[in-house]
Amino acid sequence: MSRLLRCAGAMVTACALAISATHAAGAAPLFKRGATLVEFFMFPPTVGDGAAKAYAKVPFRDAKAILQTFDLPALRTMGFDHLRIPVDVGPLMGGDEALRRDFLSELGIVISTLHANDFGVIVTLHPPSLNRELPETYLDGLDGAKFQRYFQVVEMIARELDGIHSGRLALEPMNEPQSDCRRKIGLDWTAYQEHMVERLRRVAPDLVLFLTGGCWSNIEGIVLLDTPLLRDAKNLVTVHFYYPFVFTHQAATWSMPYMAALSGIPYPAAAGDRQTALSLTRERARTIDVPPGVSRVATLRKAEWEIGKYFFQDQGRSHIEQWMKQVADWQARQRIPADRILFTEFGAMKHKIDGVEIDKASRAQWINDTSAEIERHGWGWTIYVLRDDPFGLYARKGDRYPDPALLHALRLNAPVE
Repeated sequence: MSRLLRCAGAMVTACALAISATHAAGAAPLFKRGATLVEFFMFPPTVGDGAAKAYAKVPFRDAKAILQTFDLPALRTMGFDHLRIPVDVGPLMGGDEALRRDFLSELGIVISTLHANDFGVIVTLHPPSLNRELPETYLDGLDGAKFQRYFQVVEMIARELDGIHSGRLALEPMNEPQSDCRRKIGLDWTAYQEHMVERLRRVAPDLVLFLTGGCWSNIEGIVLLDTPLLRDAKNLVTVHFYYPFVFTHQAATWSMPYMAALSGIPYPAAAGDRQTALSLTRERARTIDVPPGVSRVATLRKAEWEIGKYFFQDQGRSHIEQWMKQVADWQARQRIPADRILFTEFGAMKHKIDGVEIDKASRAQWINDTSAEIERHGWGWTIYVLRDDPFGLYARKGDRYPDPALLHALRLNAPVE
């Protein structure tokens, strides 16, 4: 049971402040080992198509019903200590007050249930993506109409979360906010971040907030962060990690066109061979859909080039170590305690051929190497995701528990059934 859960009545606030002070002194991290649950408030149903596409009238699912599909005590026993709850705020930006109240009620049910089971909770806000808009679509200036509508919802949620004192709780104001590491034209993400945090502290003075950088919150953006906000112990830092991308996202249809063609890439590179990857990729490239105006031949050539580079560089754990060293060097420059850095996303897709997962060993090895290297530096991690495919830890839909091989890769306790 967490220390906050042992607080009662008038002692809640004092206990919360005591934990904040302990955290600031560099004690155990608020969030050490976690997973993301996308089932509650992500991917809301939609109606219509194209310009007429809209969120369904009932955009979010029944929180209590979803909670019952998880064995929360078992997940806690496995060693997970926090869960991350992403929210697509699109329905809230366009919805009425009744919808917002219903959402806050459902979110409260999720948080209180997870806290009661001794989980910390991270709430992550995603801008709308009805027609594949990027988050930076909503960074149209501090006085821009889109940003103002977005921030109104962020402020509402932050105010609500600040009133919850039943356990460890934090807010990520915007997920993967910007593709550029630094904007060359227009206002950079960091200016929006300063603006938001300053105003959120007025309505949520005690809420733990996450800071992040550009480049989709990847390491290249994080190491450019240099702000007085890093001096506030209530501000943590979120990092995302999916390298080598050609391995973690091979066959991904929503990324660059050549990524959809990639197949058969092992991890580390030494665990397989270039010719097998080329053969499987060429076979897959013949059947995938390519976007209008994109050459299938050029797509395959790009995929072949990336495969050649991957094997030439002999990608493996040493490359992951090099990426992590960049974060460690930045941490040292900024003099930030390790417990304030959390990799809130890292993961590798299941790779399937004809619906059958192949090379699970490579996926397990990458998960092991990445999580171990994060832990070696004293940082926390939140794997993406717990259950949903293609990133989920469950071997088959309907399984009660995550795949034991992947739990072992994370150095967690596999349940005995």
